[in-house]
Amino acid sequence: GKGFEMALNRPFQEFLAAHPLLSWLLGHPLWGVGVALVSLLLGLGLLSAIARLTENFWLTLGQLPLRLVVWLFGAGMALLRRPWRSKTGLAANSPKHLPENGADQADRAADIALRLETLQQEQTALLQELQALLAERPPE
Repeated sequence: GKGFEMALNRPFQEFLAAHPLLSWLLGHPLWGVGVALVSLLLGLGLLSAIARLTENFWLTLGQLPLRLVVWLFGAGMALLRRPWRSKTGLAANSPKHLPENGADQADRAADIALRLETLQQEQTALLQELQALLAERPPE
């Protein structure tokens, strides 16, 4: 009887002697329940953080091809919008551009006049739209 019981208890007693914190928690069960609950909540928080991290990782990984296409499209559009370069390497609409002969000056003057006319038409259209909006506004 007693020898068998001692043989079964000995490994448990040795384990508790090697781990005094567990021995103390077994001697104070309310503290043990509190520590177990706090450990459980911390573990669940850690699992939740890992789940959010992996979710964000997969969402970002899934969005990468779309972001790459948008970036490439934007870079292509920026290249298309870039002004053509002249022989001197300066932009054609740069203030530092000095035409070499009278034909270039006439072309440049025509371009400037056309651009000014376009801007004036746009300004007129915007002013008309503003007047229409102000006319629709109720008096205060």
